[in-house]
Amino acid sequence: MYNKEWYNKLRKEYKPSEINCLLIAESPPKSEGGRFFYNPDQEKYDFLFRSVMEVIFTDFKVKYRRGQKRIYLQKFKEKGFYLIDAVDEPINDKNQRERNKIIKRNLENKIRKIDELISKDTPIILIKKNIFKIFHPELKGRGFNVIHNKPIPFPSSGQQSKFKEKFKRCLEKISNTIGNSR
Repeated sequence: MYNKEWYNKLRKEYKPSEINCLLIAESPPKSEGGRFFYNPDQEKYDFLFRSVMEVIFTDFKVKYRRGQKRIYLQKFKEKGFYLIDAVDEPINDKNQRERNKIIKRNLENKIRKIDELISKDTPIILIKKNIFKIFHPELKGRGFNVIHNKPIPFPSSGQQSKFKEKFKRCLEKISNTIGNSR
């Protein structure tokens, strides 16, 4: 059930007609319950979704109720945000060295896909240290608009506050591009 086609179908459902800000993370997580940023039916251990939404929509913490993920995914889409993964299938069950090899092997294909998705001036935010280290020099070197020069941690294992702080700073840089969602 949770194969490449399943992930791509959900990604496509929430792809905006015009992308105002592209987020790039590592991969969907390998999980029994279909844990995935774009899965509207799965909300448990949804660290990335919750952290991203709390920064973009400042009323999220107060207004969000279980079962409303689809509503916020739609709002995310309407603002022109789009999240893709460096690798389209789960790799989080592998060690860091293996993950990085897979990401690097897939890098050229992913950059071609990014080039098809956005213009060079579209803001890009790289999520997770290894994604930053691998993608930042390649994207910057090709003229893409990566809007931060230091890694943003993945929002789990106690890194949620640091993620939100750095992600918020990125959004402040591009608030005129994405409109005021606060």
